[in-house]
Amino acid sequence: MDNFKTLSIILLSLSSITLFAQKVETEKTSDYEVFSFRMENDMYFSDRYYTNGVKISYTQSGDDFLTSRLQFAVLKSIFGDEAQHYQSVSIGQKMCVSSDINIPNPPDGDRPYAGWLYASFGSHLARKNSLDSLTINLGIVGPHSFAEHTQKFWHSLWDLDKPMGWHNQIEDEFGFIIAYEHNERFFRRQLTEDFSTDVIGTLGADLGNVITQGVVRAIWRFGFNLPYSFSANRIDSSDANDVLWRPTDASPDWHCFMYAGGSARFVGYDITLDGNTYRDSYSVASKWLVGEAIAGISTRYKNIQADLNWTLRSSEYHNQKHSPHMFWTLAVKVFF
Repeated sequence: MDNFKTLSIILLSLSSITLFAQKVETEKTSDYEVFSFRMENDMYFSDRYYTNGVKISYTQSGDDFLTSRLQFAVLKSIFGDEAQHYQSVSIGQKMCVSSDINIPNPPDGDRPYAGWLYASFGSHLARKNSLDSLTINLGIVGPHSFAEHTQKFWHSLWDLDKPMGWHNQIEDEFGFIIAYEHNERFFRRQLTEDFSTDVIGTLGADLGNVITQGVVRAIWRFGFNLPYSFSANRIDSSDANDVLWRPTDASPDWHCFMYAGGSARFVGYDITLDGNTYRDSYSVASKWLVGEAIAGISTRYKNIQADLNWTLRSSEYHNQKHSPHMFWTLAVKVFF
């Protein structure tokens, strides 16, 4: 077993052990815990570009995880300590393919095959109308992200076309992303006893060799028993999707709301497009500005929540053949 495979297995093992050990240690003291599963896929729309993402997360109230203490020290020194504290641990995988997976050797100018396997460790300070998150993502891009094996297994399970071009994927490389995100609730109005609406704006920055970018986003939400949450249930680097501000009085045991919005991504570097940072690999020129539109629905009854949304994304690289690109996200959460 070579070093990259060993590193990837150790990475996921340590993440799982940390998640389990910290849960056992704080099970009696934490008053908020949630496990979540997210899947993003372009099935029913296409089978190209960003084609699949999976992420499993555990988030709880508190600030005592060994993996989050450094981030909390930074956040508290800047924003103070008067907030609700949350910490998160996640493991995930992302895969990108060319415009046609049936072609063994995609033509020049087509998107590279690429995978990203990672663990993330986040710290979050939540107030009634704001949320600050600092998250460290560590992992591997390249063959030992196992994205090739995941896609081939998934396609064989559903009797779909076998992807043919994975031998052209980017090379193995250790990857990291340091992600900061600030969410601000600009507006909230109670329209009836149960029905309300709000508007949330986001400023974010990802720094690393996997991706370096800035993000500006705005979302309008409306519905019944609207929670004081902040982020749409998408897979991103900040791990803030399961965090919310909790009022001191009892919250309703259900909600149902819809949301819509958009974002602009200012991309400096994307390894899945621009190729490896210190090794030769196939690449294309990423666009510095990428736009996204999102719409979705969130429902919860007692301790079970399900979200479904759709994202429409503009071209991510120059001479992209198919644009825009659409994919969906399904999120399922269990609260304890």
